[in-house]
Amino acid sequence: MAIRKSHSSTTKGKRGRVAPKYKPPHFDKEPRAKYYGVRCCLAIFETRKDDIKRVFVSHENEEQFDHVLNWAHRRNVPYRIVADDELSRVSATEHHEGVCIEARPLTVLSQTQLLRKVADLQRGVLLLLEGVENPHNIGAILRTACFFGAEGVLIQSKNVSALSGAACRMAEGAAEHLPIAFTDDIGSVLAALKQRGFSIVATTPHEAKSMYSVKWSNKCVLMFGAEGTGLSQKALEAADVRVVVPRVGPLESLNVSAAVSSVLTEARREAIVKGHVRRVKLPGAEG
Repeated sequence: MAIRKSHSSTTKGKRGRVAPKYKPPHFDKEPRAKYYGVRCCLAIFETRKDDIKRVFVSHENEEQFDHVLNWAHRRNVPYRIVADDELSRVSATEHHEGVCIEARPLTVLSQTQLLRKVADLQRGVLLLLEGVENPHNIGAILRTACFFGAEGVLIQSKNVSALSGAACRMAEGAAEHLPIAFTDDIGSVLAALKQRGFSIVATTPHEAKSMYSVKWSNKCVLMFGAEGTGLSQKALEAADVRVVVPRVGPLESLNVSAAVSSVLTEARREAIVKGHVRRVKLPGAEG
């Protein structure tokens, strides 16, 4: 039975919990954002549970999120077990995967903070996304960057200044583990990274070398532009080298998230093969 949206009601879940009294969003004036998706919400609970304000779980997901609900019960954090249609309303999407968490917005780094974080790196890869604004693309890129152990992602956009719930869902928890910063000045950030020994690599089909023919430096920034428009002239002029994913089939280009995956694979290959990059072992994972 779904927990009713009443200020005075409390309802027992399958394991005998009694949910705390419902608090409407305006009860807490602190900024909050809505996150959804199983892996996204589990990552929030693992990395910043103190930011959680409310939890909504479908009946089907109650067992999987039992530890989250028990924690919410102990901490007196409002939670509700609801039907899928109410979850769609609460999360404002049908792609919630049976869970929605209201929490403080994810903290991203400033440009200066990210530069300081990578200042002493001897080896590593950063991504710079110029004009990439589709939340599904951003989320997929963050997931790929985290998988390959990128040191961070810089996002330059006139219209996007924070990660949306859709982007975080597509990132599958990567947004909680990956240093992310937004910038409005590509010129200054690229100059600062060059001073720190990073090679600037532009991905473009124009006057570019095959990514299989270049010598990848130990420290590089991989720049990707939006589909259709590509990288700006300023970004291209700042690059030390231009690379392209060689086309073999009849299609002209890749989706930007697929291009990121292809280029990152090649950029990291030598370091991984030579053992310069150590794989992060997950709890309970074998090998």
